[in-house]
Amino acid sequence: MTRLLDIFHAPVKVFTSLKEKPEWVTPFVIVLIVVALSAALTVSMTRETVMAQQEEILRERGVEEEQIERAMQFASGPVAMITSTIIAPFIIALMLLVFAAILNLFIPLFGGKGAFKPVFSVVCFSSLIKVPGAILRLILIIITKSPYVTASLALFAPTLAKTSFSYRLLAGVDFFIIWEMILVALGIAITSEVRKNNAYVLVFIIWIASVFIGAGLGMFGPRG
Repeated sequence: MTRLLDIFHAPVKVFTSLKEKPEWVTPFVIVLIVVALSAALTVSMTRETVMAQQEEILRERGVEEEQIERAMQFASGPVAMITSTIIAPFIIALMLLVFAAILNLFIPLFGGKGAFKPVFSVVCFSSLIKVPGAILRLILIIITKSPYVTASLALFAPTLAKTSFSYRLLAGVDFFIIWEMILVALGIAITSEVRKNNAYVLVFIIWIASVFIGAGLGMFGPRG
């Protein structure tokens, strides 16, 4: 428990201990539980707002009343919440694994010693930053009743369409994720013996690439 709290104010101590004894299960499970609860609460608190927006979009598209009614019944049922509660932690788990795998692949090219378990331990402990991020997001949702809350650069572009590439790009630059990436870079510098400058370059290149890829893929998703 001490290491879980130390990651917020004494990360060097945490990563030094992880170099000697890698451990990832506890932070991994905590993050997935928080993400699942956050997803469920988000759906619960924003259901009416989202349903109203969906109904308006369907009417604008000339969808028949019977189809709209069926869509609203589905949205008001438990399936949407259950689906979100399952999918959200699954996606986060996959992202953490892929991120750690990519880091581990490139660490030797940046002068470090690659080993998946220490790298994954660093990624999982750093991901605990998602916990205060999720708490802040829920507080903002309670206040606004809107699912479109953010702690990113998108705050400075409120007039941009939320389906636009520019908005998705800015939304990807989340302040909590920046904090998380700084910790990952510090962690691999310590555990994988990468020069600190190289560690920051490696981590932020991967992250920036992921922001652009995510924004691009988002253009192929549903548009509201």
